[in-house]
Amino acid sequence: MPATSKTLILTAAGVVVLGGGGYLGAQAVVGNEVEKALTQSFAQLDDSLSWYARDVTIDKSLFKTTVTATIGMEGVENANAQVNLLVDHGVIKSPITGTIHPNEQFVTGDIDVDLVATRSSINGQLTANSLSTVEADSTLHDLVVDLNREDLNAWNVEGQAREIVVNNESDSVRIISPRATMHTQGDESRVMQQHLVIPRAEFLAQGVSVYMEDIELEAESESVDGTPIVNSGASFKVADLGTDDTSIGSISLEMTANNWDVQAFQTLQEAYTPLEAMRLEYEESGERGDEQEERELLTQAIESGYNVLIANPSIAFQPLEAHVVLPMMGIDFKPRLTADISFDGADLSKPALYSALWDEDLPLPEPLQASDDVMSEADALTYLANRVSLDVSLTTPPDLVIGMIPMPFAGLVDPTSDEQHVVWKDGQLTVNGQPVM
Repeated sequence: MPATSKTLILTAAGVVVLGGGGYLGAQAVVGNEVEKALTQSFAQLDDSLSWYARDVTIDKSLFKTTVTATIGMEGVENANAQVNLLVDHGVIKSPITGTIHPNEQFVTGDIDVDLVATRSSINGQLTANSLSTVEADSTLHDLVVDLNREDLNAWNVEGQAREIVVNNESDSVRIISPRATMHTQGDESRVMQQHLVIPRAEFLAQGVSVYMEDIELEAESESVDGTPIVNSGASFKVADLGTDDTSIGSISLEMTANNWDVQAFQTLQEAYTPLEAMRLEYEESGERGDEQEERELLTQAIESGYNVLIANPSIAFQPLEAHVVLPMMGIDFKPRLTADISFDGADLSKPALYSALWDEDLPLPEPLQASDDVMSEADALTYLANRVSLDVSLTTPPDLVIGMIPMPFAGLVDPTSDEQHVVWKDGQLTVNGQPVM
């Protein structure tokens, strides 16, 4: 064989070996990046306030990675799902397919996953033909969710469904073509924007048919410098609502909520829900449940509630406006309400909160046993009420509506004024400038 032929063969073999080795090396690098991205994604989900990720298993080979995990909503029993994913390693793009199988005690139906991941993004869809809840007779039809992650801390989510139907014994709800979008961005100062549009919703309750058209909700929230404190704002409107296809008006609302410790509020909800279930069972059966568990839940609720209050939370409606039309009653009314509600949490006494909320049938908790700042329940409630500030203004209703207000409240209304003004501050209630209590 001529030397040139041997050289060509050896060169070709070398190209094949080097090319194959480079390809296999690239696959290994992709596998490492996939594993890293998956680990970060599940960790980020687990660090969120409302969700958790558990039992995460990532099995990486040269050409593919399989993933199993359990994800769920914090504080909601059985609200979890099994995630099963397959990632095919690609040098440029890696297809991700699989299913999300909800806990069948909560929801029936599967969600199909069809995504494509690169080094810097994830794009694709989640789809489901139907999802039905177990405890309530409700079904979501033809769900499509478009996902786009621009980087680790920026997500765009757009979801829509053909309809959501809820049926009870005598009531029903039908939500037609709901569409929702969500955008999140940032790490320490996290911004979330949400938008919900519902073209039409229909309700049937006790034989009365009610409809709403062009429902729209927009909300934005931002965390404060990496803390769990969140400031948020929202707007809500219903362009038309009525009964039996007869319009009775519309409604719109602008709202802000500042200085809310969302992590503490989440913890409060997680304790309050099972605590109320235990108390309801006690009222029905007359037999008290696990006293130690009740003490722990009540302590958790009060401690987290204290953290919510010391952040000085506030909420404001600026404004709530409506148009009420009732031709048969001669009413064509455009009420407008503004309200500012806030709590002064500076130097808040924790024993006072325990004194106000602790169940007297349970042994005193340690914060009360060790404190000299113990109050009676009545004094503690007064102490807390004096830290609440309320300022409400409302358009004066028509005489027919005023006539429906029971005494002595009707006597506080000034029918000669265009607006009624109610203020609660430092334990003093005033109505239209006149002290009441």
